[in-house]
Parts: sequence; C-alpha cells; structure tokens
Amino acid sequence: MKTVKKSFALLGFALSFALLAQDAAARLSYDVRTADDGTTYITVIGSFEADDDLSLFRDKAVSSHADYVGFDSGGGNVSKALELGRLIRSLGLSTLAVRSAECSSACSLSFLGGVGRFAEPGSIGVHKSSFSDTKGMDVETAVAAVQRQTADVIAYMNEMGVDPGLLQLTLKYDSNDIRYLSSSEMTQFRVTTVSYQEIQEFAAKSSSIKAPAASAEASKATQPLSEQSPLLQIPIPRNGIVQDDTGAALLKTSRNMSAKTIAAFPNGSELTIKKSIGDWYRVSIGKKSGYMRQTSVWVREFEENRFGKQYIQIFVDHSLTTAIRLARGQTLLWRSI
Repeated sequence: MKTVKKSFALLGFALSFALLAQDAAARLSYDVRTADDGTTYITVIGSFEADDDLSLFRDKAVSSHADYVGFDSGGGNVSKALELGRLIRSLGLSTLAVRSAECSSACSLSFLGGVGRFAEPGSIGVHKSSFSDTKGMDVETAVAAVQRQTADVIAYMNEMGVDPGLLQLTLKYDSNDIRYLSSSEMTQFRVTTVSYQEIQEFAAKSSSIKAPAASAEASKATQPLSEQSPLLQIPIPRNGIVQDDTGAALLKTSRNMSAKTIAAFPNGSELTIKKSIGDWYRVSIGKKSGYMRQTSVWVREFEENRFGKQYIQIFVDHSLTTAIRLARGQTLLWRSI
C-alpha cells in the first residue's frame, strides 16, 4: 500500500497569496492579515538589521494565531535572518514566497524556517554573503568571520532539513547579483516541502477525470469526503511516535503553540491518538494527555516504513475562499495516484 500524508494546506491559497510591498530599505515590520474564513498570515517586510528585536514578530504571530509567514524583503543581516527562521520553526509556522514580492539574500534563510514551505518558481533569490562590518579588520580576522558565518549557515540548513548543497550554488553569485531558484532547484535542495510541479501534475490529472453525473454528485453531497472517492479511503490515526525536526515535540494544554506546555517528548516516544482536530492531534503519552501538532507525529496507520518515502497529493481550487475553507475545515489525508 502506498504511504499517505496530510497535504500541505496551500491549495489555491498560496497561489493567490497577497503581500504588501513597502520600501525594502526600511527596518523590519510585520503586517497581519486575516482571510474571510479566519486564516491568518503575517508578512515580514523590510531589511534585516543586527539590532532588530524579533519579540514584536513573536507577539504578533502568537496573538493573531497566524498560520503562514510571507515576505517582502531584500535581505540584510544574516545572523538576524537565521534568528527569525528559528523563531518561525519554534512557533510551528509555515512559509510562503511569491514572485509578486521579494524574498532574496538573507530573507531566503528565514524562509527555510517554515515547517511547511511553498514558493513559486523564481520567488527565492540567493547570492553569497557580503560583510559590511569588516571595515578596519585585518585579513585574518575577516576570513575567520566569513568562515564562522558559513559554518552557521550550514548548521542552520541541516537543522531545517535543507540540503547544504544549496550553499554551494549560492556562493557562485556575488553579493551584487541575485540568482532566483527554479522549481526543480527548490525541490532538489529541499527548499520547499511541496513542489510546484506536484501541484501542476495533480491539476492535469484531475482535469482528465470525468465528472460524475449530477444526480450522483447531489447524493454524495452529504457524505463525508473520505467516503466520496476511493482516493480518499484512508485509515484512522490511532498510534504513532513523536517525530519532530527539532528532536522533540511539545505536548500542549490546548491547540495553540502559546498554550501552557505539559511536557516535551523526544523523538521516538510512543503515543496514542485520541482525536484529530485541524492541524492537531489529541494524544496520550504515558499518563499525560494533551495536544500535539500533527507535523510532529509519525502515524503508524499512514506509513509503510518508518522515515520512509512519502507521497503527497495536492488539490487545487481556483477559488481562494473555497480553497481556504477546504484546507482549514477538513482534516484530510490524501492518497497518491
């Protein structure tokens, strides 16, 4: 049986994602928007500076219960971009990048912090780092600074599940030039978690499937989605283990990353799944019960092989409102075809 995995809930929403364009030379600011159905996204705007205080981003993300992070930034300080990327990961947020807004240079590093990552081809720009603060340094000190930052970036990429080979491509382009990544490169270097090709291929397959008769559609309207198509016949999650990119997952008192933490459990911890609610599972681990993000749980009923290859099926809807409602209102596990 092919493996199954919850679809990254971008759908048509990501393709229609709108960002506010502002002067990229300005310091970081954050714009929070909420769609009609309650989906909230926060846009990071401006240039990264070494002394930026990211507590404002944290406060806005937590208070707004944001789901996604978008960007309109030409880059800036690399260390601050890494800090924001780690903060995005710790908050369990996903990241989006579109061609209608800029995400280049150091901004691309923050993008990698997303638990789920989607980007249109040509929306992520990279180049080698420049050092504006090396003036007055001797050669040995400057070289040491470059080496230290390079090591930090490699460690960060590994931490975020990205192929460090991306850095090799990045170093081919001077700081006064920008190389925008193709869709295939994003997939190759694991910059994105859902590829643009997958969406296009599924859209093509979907269009070739004949629509059922109107009467059949009407009779199925009241059926659960999992009963409407053989593709959606999926097992119910019952048992699993903790599997999180950070090495451990937090058990929360409610379905909110800002909620009180009951305990932290390392990868491999056995758990029982009581219920699936949105992007969360209600689970029991030992004598403790609470909520854990679905992205932190490996479900035995969904996987043939532990840490094995996973297949993702993407549903595309050209209506933004419909796509968001489906993404947030249904806990679906899609079987590949």
